[in-house]
Amino acid sequence: MEHCEGMVNVTAELAHTFCTQLRKERENYGQNFHLPSYLTEFLGSTPTSSEELIAFRFDKMSAEEQMLLKIASVAGFDQFSFSQNLLETVLLALLRADHEQTVDMSTIDEDSDELLEGGIPKSIGGDVGVPMNIGAPNSVNNYEYMFQGSFFEQTLESLVEQKFLVEINVEMSDLASMDSVMYRFRSTHEQSVINGLMLNDQKQRTHFEVALHYQSTHSRESGTENPSDSDDVSGSLSTDITIIPTTNWQLFHVTALHYDLADAHLPALLQYYESSTQLAWLGMRDGAHGRLLSAYLMLEKMLRDATALNIYVDETTEQRQTVASQMVKIIGNKELSDVLKGITKEHLRSVFDGDILAFKTTLSMLTKFGQSVGTIEKEGYKFGSELYLQAILLVLLVLDDDAFSNLTSNLDSFLKETNLQEMKHREIPEVDNSKEFDSDTLGSDDLFSSEDFDMDDLAISFPAFSGLLTFYRDSPIGANQVQETFLANLFVAVTQEANEMIHVLRTKCILSHLYLKHGDIEKALEECEGIMDIYDHDAYSLQLVNTYGMDWSLICVGTMASTYLFRGQFTAAQRSVDFLTKQMQVIDEFASSTKVMSRGTVSSYYLRLFDLSSAYDISSGIATTQYGYFFKEHGTLQERLAEKELALQNSEAFADSDGGFALLSILSSDNIYEVQQKRSMLRQSAETLCDRGVEAIQAAICQAEVRNLESSPASAEVVGKQLQFCQAGLIYLNQTLSQNDANNHERRKNYLLCLHQKAHLLFWHQKILQRLRDDFVDAPVNDLLELEGKEMDQLRQCWIECDELSKKYDYVYMQLLVGKSFINLKIDEAVGEELITNALEKLTPSDRTVAEELLTRIDT
Repeated sequence: MEHCEGMVNVTAELAHTFCTQLRKERENYGQNFHLPSYLTEFLGSTPTSSEELIAFRFDKMSAEEQMLLKIASVAGFDQFSFSQNLLETVLLALLRADHEQTVDMSTIDEDSDELLEGGIPKSIGGDVGVPMNIGAPNSVNNYEYMFQGSFFEQTLESLVEQKFLVEINVEMSDLASMDSVMYRFRSTHEQSVINGLMLNDQKQRTHFEVALHYQSTHSRESGTENPSDSDDVSGSLSTDITIIPTTNWQLFHVTALHYDLADAHLPALLQYYESSTQLAWLGMRDGAHGRLLSAYLMLEKMLRDATALNIYVDETTEQRQTVASQMVKIIGNKELSDVLKGITKEHLRSVFDGDILAFKTTLSMLTKFGQSVGTIEKEGYKFGSELYLQAILLVLLVLDDDAFSNLTSNLDSFLKETNLQEMKHREIPEVDNSKEFDSDTLGSDDLFSSEDFDMDDLAISFPAFSGLLTFYRDSPIGANQVQETFLANLFVAVTQEANEMIHVLRTKCILSHLYLKHGDIEKALEECEGIMDIYDHDAYSLQLVNTYGMDWSLICVGTMASTYLFRGQFTAAQRSVDFLTKQMQVIDEFASSTKVMSRGTVSSYYLRLFDLSSAYDISSGIATTQYGYFFKEHGTLQERLAEKELALQNSEAFADSDGGFALLSILSSDNIYEVQQKRSMLRQSAETLCDRGVEAIQAAICQAEVRNLESSPASAEVVGKQLQFCQAGLIYLNQTLSQNDANNHERRKNYLLCLHQKAHLLFWHQKILQRLRDDFVDAPVNDLLELEGKEMDQLRQCWIECDELSKKYDYVYMQLLVGKSFINLKIDEAVGEELITNALEKLTPSDRTVAEELLTRIDT
């Protein structure tokens, strides 16, 4: 067994050979037979490794069996199953002297270096000298006879009898098939050894044919020539025997793998991307993310290959590359990579074979991968921003001359301070239309003089601009105002070119958040009002989701609703929330994260107004939403908080502790002593788009747990648990309050609420510690944060800072909240009354009425 490396069938075969030979030797030598000598001789003539054993068995097979087993080793790599139909198709393709049925020769330039030999791309074995067969002698290189009678089936069955292959049920296979029986290698080691007997060109050629088979199968069954033309999430491959459902993402993925192994990078990219799209539709975001990564790696290989090409680049193209690179350098505030520095429009035309649709699909892949990286991976905003910058550069390179000229003309005020303006005006030379075009004046290397590789529709690139602006807004990437301003104005310019309402809406969202980030709140609110004026769910919602990943119009309205609230503009805030509530009744829950995120935002709004029933109603069911949306953690926490707050108001104790969120686990983490500055971008986005982020909600739940335990019979254990929840809440708050940009204009609402929550938890901390000291003298006291005796001083500091910021930025709501807390907690009732009086004087009559009603509901 050890000699055969655990392969049972090889072990059995070797044992059978040994026993048969042993019997013959005994008969021949009789009493002179010497077993030890024979055993030594037998083992000496036996292959010394499993690889040699497999090769030994392979050499004794017929040429037909060898050939079929090699094809199977390609189709069945990595334990994939394969069908008889696939083996037949690949064998026929390899036998054809002319591959016109698999390659459209009309699309290939006769003078191109990428000409095919016998219909096979040179990159996968089309060079002269590469054997057309896959290892069999020339005398049997013509295998048409294998398809006569049952010869093919008998050959395939012999591979099963020799225990190389095993039959499996169709239902157990990786992919649906035209066959009722599928096959798989019995041993991955045997498959690997057989595959290793092939030349690389032979393997690549076979992988290419396998990929073509899978792609044509899907196209035939879905009725499309291009995978992206199909809107179905799943399809079926049917036969006269049975109908077998298949999941499209698997078929696209396997097809991509074979193209990848054939070094056919562009078709591999397209198939990986289509697989990711199918997975995203199914809500399998991690799987979709992995396929996007594979697609991006194909693009990287294509761009590296492009820089090695010897392509003629005229002055106009070179100047375009210079201007576009400088624009991207301003946006990214750093130099481009060496690969991107060498890429021009003509290089892109070459590696994309002049296929502008494939290029646009690649741009879509880049933008979706940028979004996925930024929201899933830790510190993904760094790589995500690189992806968006790359997409923007590629767009600027391929944009047609008129559109590029219009685009840069709208940016003259930003370009005049650099030499870009001069370059821009030189870039497009004037053409004398009276002269006829003389093709003889072009060099022989100018292979791509046609104008079919141009983009005049910029819509495909908009998510890259908006996504990068989102990263600059929500992540600690450190973009300066020059970068943001230039990028925002470039985005406005490109959306003006499109002149479509969904892009106008997205632009208003971008501008609203940009104004908010730089402290111009009036303009931010003005842009938001414009969004509500023109928004139409039926006309724009799904378009916004499909183009930008979310219905950002509603997200923006939610952000500005809380901004109105904090400014004491309660009437305007309620109008915005009523607008959102109406949209919640019609928006598609599974199209994007928009609905569940907006429900969480509205729930938080009602918590701010202490309308706990409304907060609970709008958030109920968020946690059970099956769609794996990006802001699920935030929404789930918000739902649980609303549930607990309502229970406390109704004097209903809850016994599920922290609701399964393991909130106390932070007490044994490094977060006690260290501030995690490198948080996920989703946590930072939540603090920007909502009135408080994940850590603030976690702290609020901790505070709710403390209040809930007040209704339990007093004991050292109960009071000790209260102290732990107090400490955990303070640690969560410290994490968000200590972020480098915690008090910027966008996140100030979260910052102020966290200061307010911290003051309340400090109050509870002092109260609980005192109770432990007085009532449970023998109970251990763990002053984990070393706050004992310091609580009241820190409490006052929190509310002083909160009051100062509220006055400075006209956040009247926080002044009301702080004033009421001074009164309710009996810290300083006179100060509290003064804060409330001053705040009410700033409000309009209608808003003052709402504020006075609000004050009657605040009980903490």
